[in-house]
Amino acid sequence: MRSKLIKMKLITYMKNIPFILPGILLLLVSLTASAKDEINTSILEFSVNLGYSSFDNQRELEDTGILGWGFGMHFSRRWAALLNYTALNTKRTGSQAGEEVDGQKYHADVYRFFNTQHRFRPYIVAGFGGADIISEGDKRNETQWNGGLGLSYRITPKWFLRGDARVFYNPSGSNTDYVYMMSLGFRLKEGERDP
Repeated sequence: MRSKLIKMKLITYMKNIPFILPGILLLLVSLTASAKDEINTSILEFSVNLGYSSFDNQRELEDTGILGWGFGMHFSRRWAALLNYTALNTKRTGSQAGEEVDGQKYHADVYRFFNTQHRFRPYIVAGFGGADIISEGDKRNETQWNGGLGLSYRITPKWFLRGDARVFYNPSGSNTDYVYMMSLGFRLKEGERDP
């Protein structure tokens, strides 16, 4: 009985890791920002996202377009953290073919940019979050980890275009989805300052 109770507590703690880890990551990333950087609202970013989601075959879902938005902070020219939300509407394949499915993904991501002295900036991104897949008589909530590669283009100090390819992995269901996303972003005030 005692071992069962310990196992249940351990499972509860493990489920909370995805919610604790982003706070730790954001703290570590913010510590890398230079102390001489002035903090003002120009570090804030708003973005709109348009993309394509390719689902794992196990899910029996048609691949579909997705639309979303993001909000976050740039701690330096190299580091940023964003909260992203995307929504989708698709249909089932397989035994329940044609059934309408609504979904949403929400995740916290950390970006590491390279080549920051130029307009074109490759980056890596990693994050975690969740996904809700909702259909008639069925609702699934999943924890998902994601990682990917991308390229950002600075149009002006306030405006930029970003494109990336990511892998989303659900450890409990062993599903792997692929997402290709384009983002148009805007930074407040003067935007990114020159070095």
